[in-house]
Amino acid sequence: WVTGLAKKDSLKKTCPDCFMTNKTPAIVIDSNVLISAGILPKSRLANILVMAVGRFVIAQNSATWNEMISRIEREKFDRYFGENGRLAYLSKLAQLVQFFDVVADERVSRDPDDDKFVSLALDAGATIIISGDRDLKEIRMHKGIEIMSPSAFLERFTE
Repeated sequence: WVTGLAKKDSLKKTCPDCFMTNKTPAIVIDSNVLISAGILPKSRLANILVMAVGRFVIAQNSATWNEMISRIEREKFDRYFGENGRLAYLSKLAQLVQFFDVVADERVSRDPDDDKFVSLALDAGATIIISGDRDLKEIRMHKGIEIMSPSAFLERFTE
């Protein structure tokens, strides 16, 4: 009972409007975290994906999805995914995410390539971005969006 209450309180702090309207809050998970979850299905990063699926709408847009595809296609991942592993993982992932139109055009990161994740969070109404990227994590908070490491997410949402 206490654990369930803690989870509700945690979600209430994450998205107060979602808690009041029973709307599932959105979350943005950067490409590297999603790819790592696919490479290491028994890892902490894979646990993050499982936890996020159970509690959030995982947001994607064309820019973030295309980045993930271009990165996951890199030769260095061949040994992890095998012949059809990438396609199978992307197919599963596509069923777990919700796509949002690209509207926002934020310019906040030292690395302009990371701005697409902040823009996606604004478009999806997300209040959290999970990222291991140093440039994104340095922002920490932007327009009500908290940018946290995978470890910080696990710490906050682990029952």
